[in-house]
Amino acid sequence: MTETQTTDGRVPETAPVSFPDGRYGRRREPSRRRPATTAVLTFGVIAAGVVTAWLLTESYGQDEVSERLLAFDDAVPGQVEITFEVYKPAGEGATCAVRSRDLAGAEIGYAEVEIPADQSTRVETTYVLPVEGDVNTGEVLRCWQAD
Repeated sequence: MTETQTTDGRVPETAPVSFPDGRYGRRREPSRRRPATTAVLTFGVIAAGVVTAWLLTESYGQDEVSERLLAFDDAVPGQVEITFEVYKPAGEGATCAVRSRDLAGAEIGYAEVEIPADQSTRVETTYVLPVEGDVNTGEVLRCWQAD
């Protein structure tokens, strides 16, 4: 037995629902659909998203120069030896910012390392950074294309 049947199997007739006038406000007529407007708005939103993504990629996207820290050695007091690799365009030079920090996070050494222009696209470099304090880290902050 379904919910719409009575105990003797008959299906009850239901009257259409009518609301008292003025009690629930004015009933709105269903609006007609506008597929052209919907299509234009959808296309506009998609186009704006694509343009925004392109502009953000141009502004904040991957540079032509990238770096990767390989190791740092703080065995000698007063200095840290930072080994890193740089990926750059062939024939171009780069500049990399390296630093060292102590246990409290304070910067105790900073330098900008010049990577000479040559035909290789991957350069491994070791730089000895003088520091003022007890070394906790050696870091490569970032690299950029030399002017």
